[in-house]
Amino acid sequence: MNSPALLWLLLAVVLEVAANILLKYSNGFRRHGIAAVSILCVLGAFTALAQAVRDLDLAVAYALWGGFGVLATAAAGALLFGQRLDMRAGLGLLILCLGMGLLKFG
Repeated sequence: MNSPALLWLLLAVVLEVAANILLKYSNGFRRHGIAAVSILCVLGAFTALAQAVRDLDLAVAYALWGGFGVLATAAAGALLFGQRLDMRAGLGLLILCLGMGLLKFG
């Protein structure tokens, strides 16, 4: 895989996770400044993803972006907000990791 494309993909994931965290802090868009930054992060994430798919297969890039975004958002929820996943949700994340591994190495 192309290194610059992977860096764009990583940036897309980081911006997506930042947007999700900021959405939580925005309290349902009641805190307008935080909500606005969250929207800017979403726009940045899609812009970075658009750059990544110039050199990566769309299906692979989108799956990795979404998958890593879900994993990182779940981790952020646990670390920042004390949210805990039950066994079924944890199993779902494990299956997600296996699927992403198949995409990357399959």
